[in-house]
Amino acid sequence: MGISSPERVKLSVLLPMHNEAARVERCIQEVENVVKCFSSSYEIVVVEDGSTDGTDKIAARLTELNPKVKMLHFPVRLGKGKAIKNAFGVAKGDVIVLLDADLATGLDYLPLLVRTTEECGGMVVGSRLVFGSSVRRPISRTLLSLVYNFLVRLLFHDGVHDHQCGFKAFSRDLTMELRKKTVADGFFVDTEFIVNAKRLGYPITEIAVVWAEPRGKGESKVRPLREALKMGFELLQLRLSINE
Repeated sequence: MGISSPERVKLSVLLPMHNEAARVERCIQEVENVVKCFSSSYEIVVVEDGSTDGTDKIAARLTELNPKVKMLHFPVRLGKGKAIKNAFGVAKGDVIVLLDADLATGLDYLPLLVRTTEECGGMVVGSRLVFGSSVRRPISRTLLSLVYNFLVRLLFHDGVHDHQCGFKAFSRDLTMELRKKTVADGFFVDTEFIVNAKRLGYPITEIAVVWAEPRGKGESKVRPLREALKMGFELLQLRLSINE
């Protein structure tokens, strides 16, 4: 199931989801409750990536009830990166927002995220690692994040403090460029978006956010050590590809 409506809107909110049946309806409702307070021209797009728990069926029902809600469905899982790149190609917004389905970042910051993108262009990144931010998560994950982000800055000199927070916004023209330049299919795509945006000369603005670990122990879909090793390898690959 794809998106067929041709009209442009001011704001697209993309919600990548894989096996999120327990939270898809609440996620959409909470996002729309905030969005409709500051915009009348918007769409909320569930980017459904090969779920096996009925996420697609719930999302499809919600699209029938609300014309503002749409679904881009991939019957076979592509991976977060590839799914998002496909979604960039169908999003109708002048500003395109990317939110993790767990809504770990407080939605009170969504109007600021969108407004800053409209004013500054390029890319705006929610940051858990700049002054004014507030984070509640295990200390081990905070330390991994600090090390990872230091390595990215060391390798690419992009000046960004938090590359992996799932709370980002893009100008439409930047998403079109990133679709062509970005190769990551998994979680590393967040970092590669930033590195490529910087290389393309687009401004990147960080805003402090409040972030709280939303999933209980054992519920997170990210395995920190395994993902850290994988993303470290992808960092080196990206660095080498730039030098070629």
